[in-house]
Amino acid sequence: MAGLKGILFDKDGTLLDFDATWAPATHAVLEELSAGQTKLFEAMAAACGLNLNTMQFLPGSPIIAGDTADYAPVWADLLACPFDTDFEMRINALYRSASLLSLKGYDDVAPAIATLAKAGYQIGMATNDAESTARAHLRALGVEEQFSFVAGYDSGYGAKPAPGMVLAFADFLGVKPEQIALIGDSTHDMDAARAAGAHAIGIARTPAARDALNGHTDITVTDLQGLIDEVTNRVW
Repeated sequence: MAGLKGILFDKDGTLLDFDATWAPATHAVLEELSAGQTKLFEAMAAACGLNLNTMQFLPGSPIIAGDTADYAPVWADLLACPFDTDFEMRINALYRSASLLSLKGYDDVAPAIATLAKAGYQIGMATNDAESTARAHLRALGVEEQFSFVAGYDSGYGAKPAPGMVLAFADFLGVKPEQIALIGDSTHDMDAARAAGAHAIGIARTPAARDALNGHTDITVTDLQGLIDEVTNRVW
């Protein structure tokens, strides 16, 4: 345990209920972008893998693990406008506002973060969301002050599955990557951890996450208490 210094969390699907937060937010964003054009709205929803009947994302949706540049260019094409910095910033701003209205964090987030911080671990976040949105979400969950490091896809370290965020967290703490554990629900998270030389801990809160993570993790837990148990009992 003494060898582990930093715990780096993914956000969506790890700390936040993904579908409960992002399906309503995406619906609101697409309503704004499509401006009442039903067929355009439906085409944009289909392009990002949002099932409008179930309000869930289909497996393989670029929104699940990707960043804005992975899903917004096709919206720009459908709107017949360029995918440029202005459009990207508009999408991020719309999502920030909409997701704060539908934000649903898991019940174990605040107590688990407090327990880990009290135990002396440095807490960070590595998300393919925008950094400003990530900070707004942490603030809304009441845990922002316990995160010494927050990186989004636009923070200058690259996006997952590249290792930049993990390496930046290790540099920030002044420790080796193998003293970092990345906690996430997708293969992007696990690949980023492995590429950096950090511990890859999967959190399978849903059957879909369990299936996606199968064979890709060093350790798999089902909730944050499971993470605390692993951190406490394992020799790192």
